[in-house]
This record gives sequence, structure tokens and C-alpha cells, in this order.
Amino acid sequence: MSEIPFVLLAFFVLGSYVQTITGFAFGLVVMSAAALFSLVSLEVAAFSVSVLSLLNCVTGLAGGLWRQANTKILFAFFLSSIPATVFGVYLLGSLDDDALHWLQLMLGLTIILACGMSLLKPKKNESHSPSWAFFLCGGFAGILGGLFATAGPPISYLMYRQPVSLNVIRASLLGIFVFSCLSRIGITTLAGQVTMEMIWLSALGLPCVFITTLLAKRYPPNVSPEVIKRVAMVLLLLSGVSLALKAIF
Repeated sequence: MSEIPFVLLAFFVLGSYVQTITGFAFGLVVMSAAALFSLVSLEVAAFSVSVLSLLNCVTGLAGGLWRQANTKILFAFFLSSIPATVFGVYLLGSLDDDALHWLQLMLGLTIILACGMSLLKPKKNESHSPSWAFFLCGGFAGILGGLFATAGPPISYLMYRQPVSLNVIRASLLGIFVFSCLSRIGITTLAGQVTMEMIWLSALGLPCVFITTLLAKRYPPNVSPEVIKRVAMVLLLLSGVSLALKAIF
């Protein structure tokens, strides 16, 4: 097992804090840091993000919120996202070191796209999007989830366009994230790609995420979540651009 870069734990804390305050961005923070500073391989970072995101999402669904999830949306999404996740995990595991710059470029572009979508305020649709829209979104999100454990941006953007309450959106998204994380962890395990480094990093990250989440909820900042979100998105956007440029040059 290679040495665990403990500086990555600081990014677990930062990502958890932003996630707790704004509701998203944990995976983007950790994956961008791991790739930009070459802290661990993308495979190791993605597995740890899946495990730690699962903890956040399960905690968020506690208290009966899960009952408000739209099961029709979840079914259409997972019908395409599960096979797409398999493809993403396979693609990540099959690429050799010579293709690292391509992976970094793809991750950088993914971060840029995710930040752009997050900074935009989706306009509500007058009617529900058809099931095929969630099916197509599931395929795109599944590939991103399999590659980088960042399946959230596409489905989040689509969900916030739906003419439903925020509780339904939040419950549906958390339900999607839970099953997405479980799917990726299960696929990676069945493929025999789980290493001791992945297990150790995830184990070390669990208390970081748990304690940070509790503290952020108990002692929220005086700054509004929207301000924190925009600052985080600008910094992530810069990291995505830097990562893309690093891959190119």
C-alpha cells in the first residue's frame, strides 16, 4: 500500500464543510484537489468520494425525508445510469498511465461544466420533464459517476427545473446519490479494483466528514450559503481550468 497523503484529509474537511452548507460540491472539491496536486490516483480518490458521499447522503435522508422522493424519476434515471456507471468504471480502470493527461483533461472539463451549471439558476419548467429526459441524463451522469464519482451536476440541474417542492427535489436527489454511490462501490468491488489504499483512505476520511458535518450544522457561518456557494464555485472553476491546462501543456 502506498503512503496515504494526509493533506487530502484537509480537502475532505473542506469538501464536507461546503457540502453541508450548500448541499453539494464534496466530490468536486476532493477530485479536483487529488488530480491537480497529484495526491492520489483518480481511482483511489473516486472510490473514497463514493464511500464518504454515501455517508453524507444517508444522513441527509434520515428523519423520513426519503418518503418524498419521486420513484418514477429514480427508476428512469437508474435504468440508464447503472450500465453507464459500469462503462465509466471500466474506462477508468482500463486506461494506463499514458492516458493520464486525457483523464485530467476530462475531469477539468467536467469541473468547469459542473461549476457553470451550478452558477446558473435553472428556470422552472411549466410541466414535468418526460421520462426519457431523466433516462438520457442518467446515462451522462452514470459515465461521470463511473469515471470521477461526480454524477451530481447533470441530474441536479434537471431536477431543479421541475415544478415540484424543494423537499421533493432534495429527497429525490439524495436518493439518486445514495444509489449512485452504492452502485459505484458495488461495481468497483465486483470488478476486483478495490485496494487497501482505497479502504484506508475511506476509513480515515469517515471521521473527518462526520465531525465536520456536525460542526458545520451546529455552528453555521454568518455568511449566507449563496455567497459560500459562489466563492466555492469560482475556486473550483479556477481549479478545473488549471487542471485542463495542466493536461494540455
